[in-house]
Amino acid sequence: MVKNYELTPEGRDYLKNGLPEKQLVDILNKQPMKSLPFDEAKKSISNFYIGLQWALKNKWAKSFGKDLVLAKYPEKIPEQKALEEVDKGGDVEQKLIDVLLQRKLIKKIVTSEADKLVGKEVTTLTPQLLKSGLWKQVKFQKYDVSVPVSKVYPGKLHPYRQVIEEVKEKLIGLGFVEAKGPLVESYFWNDDALFMPSDHPARGIHDVFMVKGGRQAKVLDENLWKRVGETHTNGWKTGSSGWGNWNFDLARKLVLRSQTTAVSARTLVKLKKEDIPHKMFVIDKNFRPDVIDAKHFIEFDQCEGIVAGEGLNFRHLLGYLKEIANTFGAEKVRFKPSYFPFTEPSVEGVALIKDMGWVEFGGAGIFRPEVTHPLGVDVPVLAWGLGIGRLAMIKLGISDIRYLYSDNLDWLRNKEVVR
Repeated sequence: MVKNYELTPEGRDYLKNGLPEKQLVDILNKQPMKSLPFDEAKKSISNFYIGLQWALKNKWAKSFGKDLVLAKYPEKIPEQKALEEVDKGGDVEQKLIDVLLQRKLIKKIVTSEADKLVGKEVTTLTPQLLKSGLWKQVKFQKYDVSVPVSKVYPGKLHPYRQVIEEVKEKLIGLGFVEAKGPLVESYFWNDDALFMPSDHPARGIHDVFMVKGGRQAKVLDENLWKRVGETHTNGWKTGSSGWGNWNFDLARKLVLRSQTTAVSARTLVKLKKEDIPHKMFVIDKNFRPDVIDAKHFIEFDQCEGIVAGEGLNFRHLLGYLKEIANTFGAEKVRFKPSYFPFTEPSVEGVALIKDMGWVEFGGAGIFRPEVTHPLGVDVPVLAWGLGIGRLAMIKLGISDIRYLYSDNLDWLRNKEVVR
């Protein structure tokens, strides 16, 4: 938009008849004594007080008793000349423009860029042209639709992130609430709270990265740690015989979280009776030592979920797993018995995926009393964990897990949007 100025009605009057201060000094200059009583001067011009203010300010006049006396007759009045230039569209110093704007003798006018295009050839139909109706008066450039154009690559989510967001949307639609947990975790939450025995081969299935420096986790709830410790040692009040021992110092060591089941344990211990039934899920990173290749990586995302409530059973769990598998295009779903230290019974799900055959998509089970009771939960808790990276590979049709973290622009640009 181009800004200009035009005279206001008051400014146009002063252009014709002179500024009030000019009129006042002209009258005083014509007097034999170069002076005039205030009352007579007041009757001589309109806007007397405006003229008086500026005449006194510019030291062209001064008061002497009841008379107004000419002190200096100005040969030029810059503001008067500025009014003439504004009227003609000439150039005016900015300081004079500011004075005239302050006195409301001129005002800004805004000329639309669209007005400048009238009669000219344009290439773009703008909102301004539509609103003003000037599109009827301009000439549009003809387009040759057969001419090749540059490809446009709009911004979009990484394909893997699209898959994750789709799973989140599905779970939230099923009534689940998303949770988060720390990536640096204590052995207590990563293993002990899940009834995985201290220094036992059962922990071998979850090799972990140990945190250097020897720092240990703080025990914020001594009663909780005591219940978990007694459950490991003798079963506490669960009816189990436990593992026969528990290593308190080992439980305090810090590791990189190797399973999001730790978030499930943290969630359960915070539940109150009025919070049940409760559905929770977490999709987040975990870390395990591994040899990096097309199928393995040291960092992976896991989709973990729990459902706590009265009357839940194994059939409910299978129903949830089937619903989730269908999100990834499963034609059929099968289940087979499995083993996990913290669930009983336990199951693994396999899904029939078009062009890929039967694919394992996750493990699940019902948390053992040795897990739930020390955490203060006395209702059944369904639990499942999905290797969402593997499911994403199925969804995206890729065979190399490293593509899930790829910054290859050609692949990212050409990969279709996940639907």
